[in-house]
Amino acid sequence: MSETIIVIESITPQVSVTFSADQGPQGGLGPTGPTGSAGPTGPIGGTGATGPTGSTGSTGATGPTGATGDTGATGDTGPTGPTGSTGPTGDTGATGSTGATGATGATGSTGLTGSTGPTGPTGDAGPTGATGATGSTGATGDTGATGPTGSTGLTGATGPQGPTGDTGLTGLTGATGPTGATGPTGADSTVPGPTGPAGATGPTGATGPQGDTGLTGATGPTGDTGLTGATGATGPTGDTGATGATGPTGPQGDTGLTGATGATGATGATGATGADATALPGILMLGGM
Repeated sequence: MSETIIVIESITPQVSVTFSADQGPQGGLGPTGPTGSAGPTGPIGGTGATGPTGSTGSTGATGPTGATGDTGATGDTGPTGPTGSTGPTGDTGATGSTGATGATGATGSTGLTGSTGPTGPTGDAGPTGATGATGSTGATGDTGATGPTGSTGLTGATGPQGPTGDTGLTGLTGATGPTGATGPTGADSTVPGPTGPAGATGPTGATGPQGDTGLTGATGPTGDTGLTGATGATGPTGDTGATGATGPTGPQGDTGLTGATGATGATGATGATGADATALPGILMLGGM
């Protein structure tokens, strides 16, 4: 005869159970008791392997071009180009009245170079390139190339010519040199004869040689400087100064809209159900039933 283990559980206090040695026949299976409360949740199963990455969706349509940003501040004016070469000397003024061959006056000084015209305005900045389609916030693209420098403005008009100076006074005429001494009266003979008695006046002898030229008179004062010649043609425009440094990069654009949430992964397999407490063999629940 096998050994029977009896477990007595009573939920009602002060209730006794009496056993009889003469056990009657086994009673029928009693009605199923109420379902016990759910056992504690089993531990969470390990995370399933990550599914393969879905294929990249097609690129969305390009959004409309954003409004053009404000034009950046004008860069500093480049350095002034070198002064052009001096134009050709103007035509010589009208010759004054001839004096006693005075010394040639000094050449008048060259008139002042007209001031350089103002620099033309800087050309407009090129239009901003179209905004690229928003990706999944990839790395920031390289800064676009700087637009070409605007053409150099036209050279300003030459300033007006200054007024002509007053004509100077005419130099004084040099003093006439002294008359040369009269040469001796020539004789008929090359050898002077003795002086005869005073007779009638003989014919006038031939004119003696020309006396030496007298000393040149003192040079008269220098005449006034002739009129200033017309301004020479403007020299060629100097080379354009170096392009200014590129301005700082504009602020980062707004982040694009968040992409749609990916599909939920497949639910992991349900863990095995724990053993039912009512299915344990050899256990008899008594008392308080």
